[in-house]
Amino acid sequence: MILRALAPFFLRKPSALNVALALFSDAVVLVAGDGSDVIIDSVSIEAVTEWSSAIEILITRHQLAGSQIAIILGRGLYQSLLIDKPNLSDDELILALPYLVKDLVNESPDDIVADGFDSLNNDRIQVVVTTRQQVNKIVFACQSVGCDVGCMTVESVVWGEFTAQHLSQLVVHRYGNGDLQLTAFSQQKLIFQRQLRGFAVPLVAAVDSDIQALQLDSLALELQRSLDFLSAQLRDNPISQLLISCDNDDSQQLALALNARLNVIVQAIEPRLSLLSSTGTRIAWAGLQQGFSSSINFYSQHLQPKRQWLTLNNMLLSWLTLIFIIGLTSAVYSFKLHQLAPTFIANKAQLTTAQQQLMLTQKQILLHVVSPIKQQHLSALEQEITAKQATLKAVANHDVSLMVGYGQVLVQLAEAASKDVAIERISISGTAMDLHGVARSPEAVPRWLGTFNRYSTLAQRRFQLLNIGRDKDNQVTFTLQAQRIEGAL
Repeated sequence: MILRALAPFFLRKPSALNVALALFSDAVVLVAGDGSDVIIDSVSIEAVTEWSSAIEILITRHQLAGSQIAIILGRGLYQSLLIDKPNLSDDELILALPYLVKDLVNESPDDIVADGFDSLNNDRIQVVVTTRQQVNKIVFACQSVGCDVGCMTVESVVWGEFTAQHLSQLVVHRYGNGDLQLTAFSQQKLIFQRQLRGFAVPLVAAVDSDIQALQLDSLALELQRSLDFLSAQLRDNPISQLLISCDNDDSQQLALALNARLNVIVQAIEPRLSLLSSTGTRIAWAGLQQGFSSSINFYSQHLQPKRQWLTLNNMLLSWLTLIFIIGLTSAVYSFKLHQLAPTFIANKAQLTTAQQQLMLTQKQILLHVVSPIKQQHLSALEQEITAKQATLKAVANHDVSLMVGYGQVLVQLAEAASKDVAIERISISGTAMDLHGVARSPEAVPRWLGTFNRYSTLAQRRFQLLNIGRDKDNQVTFTLQAQRIEGAL
């Protein structure tokens, strides 16, 4: 049940068209398949209200449910208009077309669907219009039999499939006993349409008559007028050929008769498939061949109705799917938990053993931790040792200086005497020597100190402070303080 409900979401829609339905006021024509394996069928109807039943019969008869369909609207089911091209982008133009033709049609812009393409002159647009109600009715009829509409085009456009790619040609066609239709193409692009009224069916009878000859002359005259008009429009690539496809008539005989009356080549349309013997089947086949490349599409992406996802059925389906997923997930986790239970118990026992071992190790570590009191006592001893080492070093320095004696210092001071400097007091302690005295000028003191480098004992003395000033008699005084060795007593 759940799989059937989920099937529409997972089944992939066909990416290519494989069925074409040509809709007319009196029949629905089906063409399906490609190549040599082609299905051709039709169902006659009394009115367009029977389209739904005819589509259901054809799709069911040939088991084509799930197909993607190309719809071709026959003559009389759409309206073709030529309007001036507005200054809009392509995206804006598609949306604006219903409002640009609102004065040329009887329905309001909201009730019509329009599409178009540039005409022969780029300043105008060929617009094709149909009713939105008709489009919705056709789409619903196809969806009700399990099919999707891929595109929806019109008869006058698909005739270009029978024309040459690099030529300009005029197609003369008629469906059933209707009026003659003239459709001109240049490089397979629709450039001209015209309807000829008043021509009896058939145009070519089994027995020649004056009435038939007169009718053919009248037809040739109308065709020549259209050719003259098109020749003025297509100066670079004029109409070079007429193609004939008329129901209830001998197209070959008609082509021969018109060849004798016109100065262009006239040929009957001869499709590659012999089964395409009528105008309706040819229209359906041409629509299937053109497919999404058709210049007119009433069911393009922006015209397709947006799918409503938030519906009661979708909500119920979502809930059922969610419940199923939750149940499945719960069962999987329960099974996994059951499998992992023995492993979990074993791991928990290992964890308990490891924690006990950790506690025992921590207790053993605490037994080896140094006492803070012992650390403080050790720090005090280290400081005491450092102080005693400094004292011993100072005593050693003092002993060395005493071994040398102060006599040599005084001798060298006397030798370095200067008439500009007089020493009043000398203080010597170990290697330190402080001097106090007077000088003739402040510059004399540094000059006198510069002479100490000549004497070995004085050169070893280092001074960290020189203070030069004046006493109360305004005499220059100086004080030299020796550099102290750190830690010396």
